[in-house]
Amino acid sequence: MPSTRPPVYVDLDGTLSPSDLLLEACLQLVRLRFLNVFLLIAWALKGAWYFKSKLATCIQPDTELFPIRAGLLDELVALKAEGHRLVLATASVESWVLPIAARLGSFDAVIASRTSNLKGVRKLRAIESDAGGQPFVYYGDSAADIPVWKAAQRPVAVAPSWRTRLKAKAAGVQLEVFQAKGDTAFKVISRAMRVQQWAKNALLFLPLVAAHQLNAHLWLQMLMGFVAFGLVASATYIWNDLMDLVPDRHHPRKRLRPMASGALAPASALLLMFFLALAGFALSLLAAGGAFTSVLFAYTALTLLYTFRLKRVPFVDVLTLALLYTVRVIAGGLATGIEVSSWLLAISLFVFLSLALVKRCAELEFLQFEGVEPSGRGYRMSDFGYLVSMGISSGFVAVLVLALYVDSQNGSMLYHQPKFLWGICPIFLYWLMRIWILTSRREMIDDPVHFAIHDRVSWLVLVCMVVLAALAV
Repeated sequence: MPSTRPPVYVDLDGTLSPSDLLLEACLQLVRLRFLNVFLLIAWALKGAWYFKSKLATCIQPDTELFPIRAGLLDELVALKAEGHRLVLATASVESWVLPIAARLGSFDAVIASRTSNLKGVRKLRAIESDAGGQPFVYYGDSAADIPVWKAAQRPVAVAPSWRTRLKAKAAGVQLEVFQAKGDTAFKVISRAMRVQQWAKNALLFLPLVAAHQLNAHLWLQMLMGFVAFGLVASATYIWNDLMDLVPDRHHPRKRLRPMASGALAPASALLLMFFLALAGFALSLLAAGGAFTSVLFAYTALTLLYTFRLKRVPFVDVLTLALLYTVRVIAGGLATGIEVSSWLLAISLFVFLSLALVKRCAELEFLQFEGVEPSGRGYRMSDFGYLVSMGISSGFVAVLVLALYVDSQNGSMLYHQPKFLWGICPIFLYWLMRIWILTSRREMIDDPVHFAIHDRVSWLVLVCMVVLAALAV
């Protein structure tokens, strides 16, 4: 006997999943080669279905860990237990959707784009044909679903935007809203921006500190430059996470990042990225001038090059990370008109090369502990010992350069009591050795800077170094 319960049709992108298969496929293609952006534009100009069909011939999205709204799936499974027939009805390409439906195992059928773009009215016709004139329930999320909602016996909107609600109301549709649970929007955006990483931008103030500059105007100017650098850096972090969506979902810890977990949809992430970059460059131009903005642009270009290519080249990746730290010091000097000494640049480069190697070694240690082979970085487990040797050596060279500076004429001219600076050397050595021993014990997280921010010993070391520097002045 056929069920007397109305069938339930569920959209995929933005509804059952907070993510979007089409956009993820585009990102995968761009990740393979950045110039594919122009290929996507050429396809899009020929229509939606042409775009999707051409993309489907090049990319099969990794759907193994494609995010699903667990709460909504539980509700759908409960409806099926009551006798409703479940159908996954989506405009995504059929070959992309079938593996997801098979993985979930809860749907009785799939309606997806096969010969045309199954969106809006086309989707409605396909659903009405499948329902055979029977009343139906429809779960959607966007304004494109309004024709289907109007015909549904029970129109349900999953986490709809305020624009979608207004358009549905104007069309005479009384929506039932399913609000997905999760972190607040502010918390999700903050995590995506990696606001804690803004601490790295404190390096912008290093030229002011090294020159003993107390001009309030310069400090205020640099504070605005700090915010500008942070906004642009956050935009690059978001782009990096979008490019690494699939690898991050397979990583034991990175799978919890907002884009990988589905807490922030790729479309929203792209919008946020553009806004942050625009605001950052505008603020940098107003606050710190053209020279600072030029360095910020170079930093962004190098970061994007790192994302697309350099992060997968052994040793070049850590050298690039060290250079990205050092660029912040250079930017601080240009913004304030203070000449950055070669001593400061040398110390910065060796210190941050050591920390970049800590990051790579910590990743290898963690993956070895989890029994997962490293991928996408160009390193093997057998490289670990060599990376440790290089990292420790870099840290010791940085301390050696600091000692040579203290003993040099430059140190004697700038400090009245340079002998106090000698105390910084053993303290700094202790901190570096502690960082490396924690790495070998698997007690170091992926990012040593993030670790230091939350580490009491690191703060104590910093206070001691500041006190010694103040006594030397």
